[in-house]
Amino acid sequence: MLYLKGKCVMRDFFCFAETLISGMLPFVFLVFSGIYFTVKSNFFQFKYLPSSVAYALGSIFKKRKKGEVTPFQAACTALSATVGTGNIAGVAGALSLGGAGAVFWMWVSAFAGMIIKVAEIVLSLNYREKKDGVFVGGPMYYIKNGLPIAFKPLAAIFAVCGIFAVFTSGNLTQTNAAIASVGGGTAVKVTGGIVFAAVTAAVLTGGNTRIGAFTEKIVPLMAALYIVMTFGVIGKNLSELPHAFGMIIKGAFCPKAVTGGVIGSFTAALVNGASRGVFSNEAGLGTSAMAHSASDNTDGVNQSLYGIFEVFTDTVVICTLTALTVLCSGIYINYGATASTELVNEAFSVIYGDLSGALLALMMCLFGLSSVIGWGYYGTVCCSYVFGNKGKRLFVFIYPAACIIGAVCSADTAWRLSAFFNGIMLCVNTFAVMLLSSFVNEKLNNFSLKKV
Repeated sequence: MLYLKGKCVMRDFFCFAETLISGMLPFVFLVFSGIYFTVKSNFFQFKYLPSSVAYALGSIFKKRKKGEVTPFQAACTALSATVGTGNIAGVAGALSLGGAGAVFWMWVSAFAGMIIKVAEIVLSLNYREKKDGVFVGGPMYYIKNGLPIAFKPLAAIFAVCGIFAVFTSGNLTQTNAAIASVGGGTAVKVTGGIVFAAVTAAVLTGGNTRIGAFTEKIVPLMAALYIVMTFGVIGKNLSELPHAFGMIIKGAFCPKAVTGGVIGSFTAALVNGASRGVFSNEAGLGTSAMAHSASDNTDGVNQSLYGIFEVFTDTVVICTLTALTVLCSGIYINYGATASTELVNEAFSVIYGDLSGALLALMMCLFGLSSVIGWGYYGTVCCSYVFGNKGKRLFVFIYPAACIIGAVCSADTAWRLSAFFNGIMLCVNTFAVMLLSSFVNEKLNNFSLKKV
């Protein structure tokens, strides 16, 4: 350690870097890029949002050829990673720390993120490579193949940070939150970790096609189940819905009025809502572009419509329903104090009573497991890029075992590290996407002349 005048310079530098990279900087990158692409593409994400929903839902029953990953399967793999425990626990935390107004800024970040995700997918399909008979792509490939050689180190930086993020964001934190919701002692946690590890290993060892086949079944099922559960609470308290939306809009600009003076900072609502949106739908991270690259679709803009649907489903639908469930239920929110699943559990208990804990634990486990598997695919792509096929095979062996560690250990450090590595990935990726923006804009503007 390097000390200067009694202070640990290395530790202070890391704390500063962590605050900068996991704080407002990624959000600034995302919003600036989102506004730029929105204007340049003639509001592409708004124009094609209805079409993207119809397009995705219409693909559910499309048959696939053996050995191929359909566009819908690729989208479900990406959704399996984005729809995680944060859609429940993370939204509860955003509400308690940022007030109802955090939901508004979550929406803003979602619509800014939609067009970034569109750009990522367009670039990823254009610059992807075929290895061992399957397509691989993502930020490292469009940095490597689309930018001058001087930028090539950024591809390696992204991939290395991606490996760390996979273990923290995608495994330890997800497994910990999911298993913790079940309750019980160490034996229960270990058993839960083993189940997660076994299912993850069984799916990942089957490669792209097995991952796609698994996620296209579990993602629609768990999303539909959770939506029905939230509708139950919101439906019983339907008269509170206008008031809940009023709190969201008013709280976005004047949180003090909504939280009784506990949260008086406009920044608190903005940061908590925006960060929840960014790290929920992964727009700007470039991770889901890896999943979309495996698709047999040859049209990048066509495939990007699934990206719009992905962000819409994750943030505008699922995260919003979590927030409305809490706000409409009438339960007390201790603003300023960190909250998690207990807040949502209390809201569910309004209609489901003693069953609420079991139902919530089921949803947390489904969301957590799907996220672990989706991120596991990202890990295979990153490891393959950095270490080759040997590294990929080793990862598939080690990654499931991390589920057991996540189930029994505290995830506090993992949460901090995940925010740090995600922040670096977002900054590197959005920088690369902006450098390649002219190509993206040309593709989007040409596509706008066609029918979906």
